[in-house]
Amino acid sequence: MIISVINKKGGVGKTPISFSLAKDLGYELQSNDNSVIETIYPDKARIGRPILQDDCVYDFGGFVDSGVLDIIKASNAVIVPCSVDYNALMRTVETIEEIIVVNSNIIVVITKTEKESDFETFRDEISSFFEDLYFLELRNSKIFKNSMETGKTVTQLYFETPLSKSAYRTVYQQYQSLIELFNSDK
Repeated sequence: MIISVINKKGGVGKTPISFSLAKDLGYELQSNDNSVIETIYPDKARIGRPILQDDCVYDFGGFVDSGVLDIIKASNAVIVPCSVDYNALMRTVETIEEIIVVNSNIIVVITKTEKESDFETFRDEISSFFEDLYFLELRNSKIFKNSMETGKTVTQLYFETPLSKSAYRTVYQQYQSLIELFNSDK
């Protein structure tokens, strides 16, 4: 399975989503953008020019070039995170326009939502540009920042303590919906 995570907009959650997915699925992680992944996921993460391989999650920085497009084309799924601000919305639409011509198996993950209407508003707005996209929500949560700081996945952080299970319940359940999409294909 090959999973690409991309958006031309920074700060939408690409790296935390990529890292958690890769580690929870037992996949390699590659990025073309400088980040902490080699430190928090040693021996499984690599930063540099991406090389196509199976059982890998690709965390692509905010640009699309020919090497990136080749991997997106070969991907089983392309995740496009979008945070709930209108600049992110416009960059998300631009990103999808560029990649849908090579791979239409796109999952839009609307991140950093505070209330249900955030998800609905952004889903409806993006849907007005494209047909047949799949949407998931990941509520605003410190779990993603904590994941990058500790090297633990969303799943690992959720199961740490009874308090973490309470604090992270909603976002963990949403994240599990994403994980299940890929576990069902194994």
